[in-house]
Amino acid sequence: MDRKQHSRRVVAKINRLAQMIIEFDRYLEINQSSMPNYAKRSLQGLPVSSSRAQSSANALVNRRMNKRRQMRWSPQGAQRVLQTRVAVLDGRLQDGRFSLAA
Repeated sequence: MDRKQHSRRVVAKINRLAQMIIEFDRYLEINQSSMPNYAKRSLQGLPVSSSRAQSSANALVNRRMNKRRQMRWSPQGAQRVLQTRVAVLDGRLQDGRFSLAA
């Protein structure tokens, strides 16, 4: 690869990185209202970790996806149940801002 080709590749990568930064900034701006302020929660004595919720979800999914059970979830079904549950908890289902990811 000659110097010119290398320079073009570097410029293309920098442009892609700049685009990703712009997209990330837009994502943060759009979703700012749903992002927890962990410092504020900590000062208020509220939990700042989702480990309890994750542990419960893992236990439920592991129990439901056990191959020895007569009725069990497919990986896609389990994902959709979890997406729906999260939408219920964060209010998106009630607000009509919810759709299942493929």
